[in-house]
Parts: sequence; C-alpha cells; structure tokens
Amino acid sequence: MHKPFDITMKTLMDYDPVAWLRFFGIDPDGPVSVVNTEVSTVKSDVDKVFKIDGPVPRMIHIENQSTPGENTIERMFRANVLIAGEARLPVLSILTLLRPSADSSEFNGEYSRSIDPFGLVTLFRYPVIRVWNLDAEAILNGSPAILPMAALANVADEAVPNVLRRIDNRMIHETDSSTASTIMVTSLLMAGLRIGRLEIEDLMRRLSSMNLLQESSFYQMLLEEGEKKGVQKGLEEGRQEGRQEGRQEGIEEGLEKGRQQAIEEGLQKGLVAAREMLLSLGETLLGTPDSAARSKIESIDDLERLKRLARRVLSAKGWDDLLTKS
Repeated sequence: MHKPFDITMKTLMDYDPVAWLRFFGIDPDGPVSVVNTEVSTVKSDVDKVFKIDGPVPRMIHIENQSTPGENTIERMFRANVLIAGEARLPVLSILTLLRPSADSSEFNGEYSRSIDPFGLVTLFRYPVIRVWNLDAEAILNGSPAILPMAALANVADEAVPNVLRRIDNRMIHETDSSTASTIMVTSLLMAGLRIGRLEIEDLMRRLSSMNLLQESSFYQMLLEEGEKKGVQKGLEEGRQEGRQEGRQEGIEEGLEKGRQQAIEEGLQKGLVAAREMLLSLGETLLGTPDSAARSKIESIDDLERLKRLARRVLSAKGWDDLLTKS
C-alpha cells in the first residue's frame, strides 16, 4: 500500500491493535503487541505486524492494498517467510483490499510454488478481506481506531458524507484533539477513494474535528484568551499609572496598551498552535518532514497561509509539493 494510506493506517493500528485484529477476524487469546518493522529485515515488504502472546504465540502480518499491485502475493509470501524466520513463530498473513479496483482473480486465498526438478510444491494460504463487503454499521459502532474503514464499507457512495459526519460526532465526544484529527484525516482519505475532491474539501470545512485551524478551538480561542488577559493586564497597569500620576489618561493609555499587547500575544500563540497542527497533520499524511521543511513552516508568520497549507495537505504529494505551491 502506498502513501498516504500506509502512514495513516499504520498510525491507527498502533492506536488500538486488539480492535484491528478483531476487524481482521481474529480474536486474540493473549496480549497483543505491535512489532516495529522499521528495524526488521522485512521492513520494505510489510504494512503491519502484530504479535499475539497467547497459549500458542504467533505473528499476524497485514498487507493493505488500495490499488492494483504487481506480484502482491509473492511479496506477501516472501514477507511471511522472512517474518517467521526472524521471529521463529508461525505467521498468518492477511490481505486487506480497500476497494474493488484493487481486487484480482489471483487473490483467491492460496498461492502455490513448485520447486523443480523435484516436483515439490509450497502452498501458502492467506485470508482476503474485501472491505466493501463489510457492514458499515458494525464498524461505526466499534473502536474509534477502525472508524475510517466505514467510509469504504458496504454503503452507497451518496451515503459516505453521512458516514463521515457520524465519525466526526464520535471524535468530538470520545477522543482528544490529536487522535480526533488523525482518525478524521484518515477517514477523509478513505472517503476520497469513493467521492470527489470538491466534496471532500466541502466536508473538511464542515466537520468539527477538522476545523481546528479555522474555529475558536485553536487560534481564535487563543487570540480571545490572549486579548482577555492582555486587556486585564492593561486595566491594572492603567489604573496603577492613573493613581500614581492622577490622570484619567493613564487608564485609557493602559487599556490601549493592553489591547495592543493582547493582539500581539494572541497572534503569536495562534501561530504556534497553527504550525503545530500543520506539522501534525502533515506528518500523518506525508511522513516526517525534513529539517528544511520544518524550518520553512516554523518561519511562516501568516495565519491565512497556514490555513491554506492545512487545506492542501490532503492533496499534496509530499512536503516539497505542499510548500512550493503554497
């Protein structure tokens, strides 16, 4: 599976591994851990690997696919063998197809390989999950981590926006802002496999959990909070100055000073929050930014530009693409 889906899916699988295993049809009989494939000899061949420490410890290898791929099953087979050799445990590999266009007649659950000249055959069996056949309602009532899959499940295309609104409602009431944005971004990415970009962009403006840069919960709230504190400070300074100098002008000057200070202080807090959100969303969708990209974002002192960049994250091909076209 290719970016940006691989990054967001891997993040969500870390969030609730047990829920994902149940989504894949496995009821763990022991503690579940996520295997860090970044240090594995098979890191280029796998999307996710779990370990179940049950009565019979075993590994679960997940391969997600959203587009037609070449040699998919051969790659899965190779990864299965390598994981088993590294962990010295049995491995179950599961192929998850995110949409019908990723399907193929070769994905029949079995792969055989003959070893000539001896006539020996290696048989590799694997489950196939076709997400578009799954019950969306069951997913919507499940763990927050698996909610993005509801946008790809068995619902009509015209019902996808309502699915997203239901996910959005759960995010607002059940998770923190960081988790909510990750899950909502992933849900929008998945929905983008079924509905058009314009509709996605319209939904982004309407969904509460994705409007963090545009609503008071982020920079507007900080601006107002900064102004409130600044004005209060200005009042105190003004009253003190007025008492000392016996002039009414001192209070008025203090108020104005407080307002100006509040605007500047609130703007700086808003910029910091906006930059942090952009980096967080971008890392989820585009991968970890290099030092040059991070430096460019941290140097932006225009809230409107940061808002435009946040809206473009979904369609950007990478950090360079995002920052050069802003």
